[in-house]
Amino acid sequence: MAISRRKFVARSGASLSALALLRVLPANAADLQEGLLPSADEMWSEVKFVNNTMGPTRFTGSPQHSAFVQYLKEQLTNVLRPAGGSVFEETFANYPRWTAKSWALSAGSREIPVASYFPYCTGGFTGARSPLVPAPSLAAAGSGGNYPLADGINVVVIPPKSSATGSVVNLGTFTGPGSINWAQAAGKIAYIDVSVEVLSNTLPASVYTVNGTYNEGAFNTETFFFPPVAIATIVLPPDITNATKAGVLGVILGWQGISNGNAEGQYNPFTVPYSSSPASSQAGSNPSQTTGGIPALWVTEDVGTIIKSEIAGKAVPVTVHLDAEIRQVSTSTVWGILPGANFGKPNDEFLICNTHSDGPNIVEENAGIGLFNVAQYFARLPQRERPKSMVFMVATGHFGHGFFGSGGTAAPDWIRQHPQIINQTVGCMTIEHFGCNEWEDIKRGSTLFYEATGKLLQSEVIVTDPAFQKGAAGTPSSGELPKPGPADPTLLEIFNDSIAGAFDRVVVLSGGVFSGEGGAFHAIGVPTIGYIPNPQYLCAIAPDGEISKLDSKHFHDQVVVTVKCLIAMQKATANQLKSAR
Repeated sequence: MAISRRKFVARSGASLSALALLRVLPANAADLQEGLLPSADEMWSEVKFVNNTMGPTRFTGSPQHSAFVQYLKEQLTNVLRPAGGSVFEETFANYPRWTAKSWALSAGSREIPVASYFPYCTGGFTGARSPLVPAPSLAAAGSGGNYPLADGINVVVIPPKSSATGSVVNLGTFTGPGSINWAQAAGKIAYIDVSVEVLSNTLPASVYTVNGTYNEGAFNTETFFFPPVAIATIVLPPDITNATKAGVLGVILGWQGISNGNAEGQYNPFTVPYSSSPASSQAGSNPSQTTGGIPALWVTEDVGTIIKSEIAGKAVPVTVHLDAEIRQVSTSTVWGILPGANFGKPNDEFLICNTHSDGPNIVEENAGIGLFNVAQYFARLPQRERPKSMVFMVATGHFGHGFFGSGGTAAPDWIRQHPQIINQTVGCMTIEHFGCNEWEDIKRGSTLFYEATGKLLQSEVIVTDPAFQKGAAGTPSSGELPKPGPADPTLLEIFNDSIAGAFDRVVVLSGGVFSGEGGAFHAIGVPTIGYIPNPQYLCAIAPDGEISKLDSKHFHDQVVVTVKCLIAMQKATANQLKSAR
């Protein structure tokens, strides 16, 4: 049976004192002025335009990504400047972009199907990044964080080696760092199984507190849907750097527990650095003591079975081919300020709405399109009706393989560059991956079939109390799991009021891991809502950019929910938002 929003919050453990605070919020978090937002068709035309003209992929620093960044800058400029706002571009120079050009696998004269390649596995870069320089004032761009051009002495681009040939050794199943003895395949090609279920279970659903669910008009009519997913590899990525160090020539990774269709084109794990030895990092490495990474390819479970039974351990020459290039390019973060009623005064407060701009398809990331539509709504309001100033930020480097920010998120760079804004920030709304339909692996007999379920994706919304999270962090690789914990009651009430009636399906979580671009703001104590759907196809490369798996009405409604949340956050006080400042 569906329950009311008030009971939804009360059952999640919100205290009476917290609920008393909520009651003094101005009435109705959903005070949306409909005419200030474009229609679903108008927003969808922008999604299609980006996918068709700047896609289907927008990897960090690629021409397609650079075009998208400039498109976002133009849109934000058109929206914010007429309302007295400012737009900035922060450029990171000489980023060493890795691009795969072709890949193949063969055993003798036999062609073996490849599902995808392992990102950033070949070549390397030894330069150290320069320090970030904070912006000189509240409304100014930051600088720094660049790399020197390769000079062949102190800074070296290690050219990717495109092919490796040798016999195959089956090293078993990867279950985490140190689980594979790579030395057993020194001078050979290593094969390993990678179980999506095993890796997913290292960060189980139990690390979160489930505050409730919502599905197209009704609260709490289903449970937290937590299936194994390929992006589990970003939590415990196969340690290809250790294979390089051990003298392995190349690696074949066999997906376990996902269908052939699901495995196709997966760009995972995308958070890893160059797999050189030592692995690339912002600190750089000694060029004379750095070995370039090795080619590594993913195959489906069916193909993995053939390799294990017919090829591994036999005198069959296997060639792992992955032709890639490394170029030093520039890439930018764009962001803008929309002044509120107290802009420039000591008592001004900021709300941040953020996302990132790079990704392998239009799903990851399309929220930049949603973001400038959100900005347009608030820019059309009179300044006096915006109690708080606002920042709209689209970061680069989410797919920057360790050269930006930290932990697979680019937001820390922006935070370090803008202490003046951060010191006045009282809330953040992070948006990513909007409009997703649900696709899952459905088992029939002993075979998995990848198909649409006919439902909207159950999107993950993370609302966590910053004071709790600071003392509850943990990672599977450290041997300590994150812990479940409470949601900020004000933010929880705001989201519940805003989602009511929407064409959407969500689970509202707290504790655990605050994933995505909102995690960096949350980690420094900024009360944050992370609105982050994570479909099976989040990181899949596809000819159509996976746009066929999206729904235009769902995209629009998620933008509307974002606006409603920010309206309510505008009305709430810093104390109600649980600011730790």
